[in-house]
Amino acid sequence: MSDALKVLSLLRRRPGLDAAGFSLHWRTTHKEHALTLVRAGFFRGYVQNHAHETQPEGLESAADGMPELWIDDLSALERLAASREYCEGAGPDEANFVQPPVLSCIARERVLTGLRHADLPAGAVKLILLAMRPPGRPPARFEAGWLAGEDGWWAPAHAPLRLTRQVAVETGTPSPFDGADCSWWPDAAAAQQAWRAAAAHARRIAGPLRGLLVIEDVVLPPST
Repeated sequence: MSDALKVLSLLRRRPGLDAAGFSLHWRTTHKEHALTLVRAGFFRGYVQNHAHETQPEGLESAADGMPELWIDDLSALERLAASREYCEGAGPDEANFVQPPVLSCIARERVLTGLRHADLPAGAVKLILLAMRPPGRPPARFEAGWLAGEDGWWAPAHAPLRLTRQVAVETGTPSPFDGADCSWWPDAAAAQQAWRAAAAHARRIAGPLRGLLVIEDVVLPPST
């Protein structure tokens, strides 16, 4: 498991802005602002996750888009938020396409199986599933089982190209979810088929799930 922390955020598009306009602004104008933060060295990795045009049946939508940032530690995030690059660029630009508040989870990540991120084939899609810790399950037990992938959602017949798990760390601020499961698939049809096979079991293990099928825009490749 990497020493770096990962920030996963839930973006909802601004009222009056359609999905295409939201994605376009994020991919262009906002990405240019984000690149100033990349050049300033605040990130180890930065990925934009844009909602796919088709979504898994029966999965509650978590957001219209989900950025992922890899950072060294919590102090790096504090420095980013106070930086001139953010305060004069990416920060105020969020109002042009995002509806506040932006909810974020700071997590530790473990790669469970599959290809390196850099080796994923062109056209691959990613399914992000978000879970809350089941009532009565101690945090340490949830974390250990979640990061080990003990639940076995993805059967051998529907093995993803790559699978990572994230678990929220304690920061003193409530997190919008306790665990995230990121799985990569050759295409949307394969992701949908795998989700249908895993959904009932996943809900029994982790309770109600939210998520999003996405297409990645890798701005700064993560080292994981």
